[in-house]
Amino acid sequence: MTVYCLASGSSGNSLLITSDQGALLVDAGIGVRTLKRWCGERGVALENLSGILVTHEHGDHSVGAVPLAVRYKVPIVATPGTLAALQASDKRDFPVQPLSPGEETGLGAFGTRALLTTHDAAEPCGFRVDVGSASLVYATDTGSITPEVRAACCGASLLVIEANHDIHRLRFGSYSEHLKNRILARTGHLSNNAAADLVLGHTLEHGPAAVWFAHLSEVNNTPGIVRAYWKRRWQEAGCAASPAAVEIAIRDTPSLVWHQGALAVQKSLF
Repeated sequence: MTVYCLASGSSGNSLLITSDQGALLVDAGIGVRTLKRWCGERGVALENLSGILVTHEHGDHSVGAVPLAVRYKVPIVATPGTLAALQASDKRDFPVQPLSPGEETGLGAFGTRALLTTHDAAEPCGFRVDVGSASLVYATDTGSITPEVRAACCGASLLVIEANHDIHRLRFGSYSEHLKNRILARTGHLSNNAAADLVLGHTLEHGPAAVWFAHLSEVNNTPGIVRAYWKRRWQEAGCAASPAAVEIAIRDTPSLVWHQGALAVQKSLF
């Protein structure tokens, strides 16, 4: 398995997962022309995708999904609520495969399970994707860490976890009170605190992990803030070094790449 972060932020989100036996997209919040170019540069033709996993219907996760599905006859895999929301906004016929939270399905060589998340969308979810001995957990756009996401992290090779905002920066920033409350709500977005607590708790119990912190706010976060907060948390926990190989996903352009067999520790990062 190889995982490519194509984009991660409020202006667009998409992850490409490849193996010797096929490829998947997780979210398609980018236009089809750009997706075609970026996937093609990584050796994947859109018509050869086994599926498009869509976490929820918000445009920064789905704007390219229906056009891609219509043009290339690739099924959109999402919860029934998300599929209904997509079909309500675009009346064209496109292939679908419903997948409720907790359910599993096979997409070519990939085993896929939908994970319950909490966000202000019709029926949002995260995903765990397995191929061979490698596995990915993807959980962004959730205001809380659900037991299902936490359990799915066990044994995963790569965790892609939202670290949307620094709470202090958000609370005292320029956003309206309504928007601040929306982001901070249980159906909003994960803070750096919540993301770091998840990763620290997981690694202390289950051992080192490879982690991407993703979906950073352009206004209320920076990669430097995320790294500093993560360092403080593992130092406060008494760790001699970071218990995870942490990288930060970039918003508007392809950035991170993870290859199966990559180290789950990265002492030089800090």
